[in-house]
Formats: sequence, structure tokens, C-alpha cells
Amino acid sequence: MEGGSALRLVCIGGGTGLSSLLSGIKQYTDRTPGRTGIIDIDNLSAIVSVSDDGGSSGRLIQEFDVPPPGDIRKLLVALSEADELDSLFEYRFSNDGHLGGHTVGNLLLTALTELNGGSFPKAIRAASKLLAVRGKIIPVSLNYTVLCAELADGEIVRGESKIPERENREPIRRIFLEPRENGKNHHPPNKSYQCTANQEADDAIVNADVIIIGPGSLYTSIMPNLVVKGIAEAIRSSKAMKVYICNVMSQPGETDGYSVSDHVQAIINHANLSIDYIIANNQPAPETLINNYVQKELMEQFTRIKMHTEEALSALQEHPKHVTDSLLNLTKHISQLSDETKQMADPSKVQIFYDRGQDNLGDIHVVESDLIRDTVIVENGVPLTVIRHDPEKLVRTLIKVLDNHPKLQEKF
Repeated sequence: MEGGSALRLVCIGGGTGLSSLLSGIKQYTDRTPGRTGIIDIDNLSAIVSVSDDGGSSGRLIQEFDVPPPGDIRKLLVALSEADELDSLFEYRFSNDGHLGGHTVGNLLLTALTELNGGSFPKAIRAASKLLAVRGKIIPVSLNYTVLCAELADGEIVRGESKIPERENREPIRRIFLEPRENGKNHHPPNKSYQCTANQEADDAIVNADVIIIGPGSLYTSIMPNLVVKGIAEAIRSSKAMKVYICNVMSQPGETDGYSVSDHVQAIINHANLSIDYIIANNQPAPETLINNYVQKELMEQFTRIKMHTEEALSALQEHPKHVTDSLLNLTKHISQLSDETKQMADPSKVQIFYDRGQDNLGDIHVVESDLIRDTVIVENGVPLTVIRHDPEKLVRTLIKVLDNHPKLQEKF
């Protein structure tokens, strides 16, 4: 594919995973400026979820009644050509004072939204111009929403940040969106409410040659896009090649013990999509990193178990005759956490690998490759080494898939 027009790529996701993919695509196009046969970054559209409600984004939502800027900020930086401004955009104020925890980019997007009469798309375009962004960043919806998870026992957990941290560790049955109820953009309670797609996102999907879903948190980054009314329908009707990039690590509170098939089945259950290719990692992470990952998660689980145990003992002491229901719930939560703890203690359950013997994926082509790298993030002021997709490895694998797909070869 050395000649012809470039492919129109649509990437769907949110947060860290999608920004890794986009930074890899940008690196590829920067290194191969003369090769326009496969990817032209200026033809790329990134559709991003707008359901984040934690940290800086959550505080700005409550104070200014704006869409969450955090995931948009990460994608702006990933596609920016203004390298000298990237570090400023990502600068996070220390925890002292009112600005503590906020990034400059989040504050700027909030200010640009207000300067543009509350138009989030105009704010994104203004920030894109400032950062010399290539490609287009599109919020999946312009509705103000709350991400919700219905658990296997019927309990509803509301709020993206609360889903992985919930006390009830029953598996997630489904994800859906409700209207946000704070500020001028609130909606009255409405059982028939449906969050609708941003027309710009729908148009990008309709005109795409390739639709890439992921990588990213299955239930809090990918699903918030697919459950928006119109998005799954547009993907289903599109003739574009469809690629799913599977996570490299399981996520406590979301995908505990999930296989590649479990990830795909969750997407099918929510959006009834057909997928042409799955890209999955096949490289084990260094044993020391895996052990550190397991240890951190185990400590968090033990802390939760201890909290529930103390709560149960306190209830018995204060109201010994009227605590039956509370104790039953606490016992259930402790049991669930204990089951998760046993699963986490097995390092082989932490990474996600494609298993030909157990994964049943029908006609979907699975492409396995070394996709990982270790990187340092700062969490609550503490530097942690974590396992993530390597942007360069990921895009090299994606290019091979695009190069060899018969439908796309017809275009060139």
C-alpha cells in the first residue's frame, strides 16, 4: 500500500489507553512523512467518552457544570505538534490550595468552554489550534451524563470513579448512562432517557475506512462510547474494517479474571458488534513487576476486608439485636473480596493472554504480538511502575494488520 489515498481512521475509547494509541500513530507518521498510503494523521478522528467524574475533572464538573475535560486533555497532548506546550498543558498543581490536583490543561479547557458560550466542541477546537493538534478529537456525546453499572445482583452503582471502587464486588452485568442532575445542564429524572451521539462522531464513523476500539478500561472507557444512542448502530452499519485492541492487564473491580473472549463478549452484549480483528499482547511482563502489581492489589483488598470486618464488629456492639441485614451484606462483601484476593494472588490471572484452547472467538482474526512496556506513573503523589501498551509496538502491529487486510487493499 504505497500509493492511493490515506485511510480514514476512527479510534474510539478514552483515557490512558487511547492516548497511547494516538501517540504511537503520531510517532509513526512523524518518522515516515513520505509514506501516506496507510495513515494520514490529519484524516484521523478520535472519539472519546465524556463520563469521567473523578479527580480534577469531577471537581470542575461540580463547580463549573462543564463536560469532563481530563480525557480530552490527554488526547490533545498525544496529538500535539507543539512540544514546548505539552508539559505546561499536563502540569498538575500541588495538593496545597484551591488549585491543588488540577492540571493546566483541564483549567484551560474549562475556561475555553465558558469563553465559547458553553460550547465544548469549540473549546476543543480552540485548544487544538493552540497545541497544533493533528487529527480531530470528538466527544462522543454533548449530553451531560452519569455513567452507571448494573451489577449481577441488580444493584446500581452510579459514577465512573465509583465503579471500580465499589463495596459490592458482584460482576458487572451492563453499563448505561443517566442524565447529570447538577447545575444548569441538569435533566429531570426520566426512565426513558437516552444519551444521544454527537453528530460529528456519527459522521466520522459513517465515513471511516477503519474503526479501532480501545485500548482502555472496558467498562469505564470503552463502554461509555458504545452505549450512547447511535454509536453502536453507526458502527454496525459501517463497512469499515473493525479492530479491537484488548487490554494487557486485568482491572480490579472491572475485569477480574477476564479472558480475551470475556472482553469481546461484553462488547457484543452491549453493542452487538462484529469485529474483524483482535490485537492481543503475548509477552509476559517482568516477574518483579507482576509481583509488585499483585502485592499492591492484595493490600487494597485486605484494607477493604479489614474495613468491612470492623464495620461488622461495630454494628454488633452497638445494635446486637437489629443487624441481621447489615451483617448479611457485610458478609457478602467480605466473601466477594476474599474470592478476588485468591484470584489476584495468582500472577497468571493478572495479565491477559489469548488462549487458543479456551478463547472462543469464531471467525475473528486474533493477532498476537509483544505490546507491553513498563512506565512510571504518579498516584497520590507516589511514583509507581505499571505495565501499559507500548505506543510504538502497538502501532507497528496495527500497521501490519492494515497492510494485509483484503478489503483495504482494494482501496489502493
